[in-house]
Amino acid sequence: MAEDMSSTASNTIPFPTLTIVYLVTEADGLIEEISQKYNNITVEDCNGFFNDGVKRDYKKITIWSQGIDSLWFNALIARIKEIASVDAVPIVSGGIMYTV
Repeated sequence: MAEDMSSTASNTIPFPTLTIVYLVTEADGLIEEISQKYNNITVEDCNGFFNDGVKRDYKKITIWSQGIDSLWFNALIARIKEIASVDAVPIVSGGIMYTV
């Protein structure tokens, strides 16, 4: 007896991915834009030594989604770098932290 997998597959809910952006506070005006694109986000105040080992204030933006639009994300990163005058933006994606 063959099992009909089509109804089972359509009823499953894919797990969201988690992306974290450490947004330098000088660019915190972009939080509104991020929330319009992805409505499942959290924002936390934090500080870190990501850029040149200097302590700075950040907004930790956690985005829960089924995937990030890479063109939009690359444009966002470029705008963050321009607004905050930083060379790199720390992010966490796929469980790995790196800077772009």
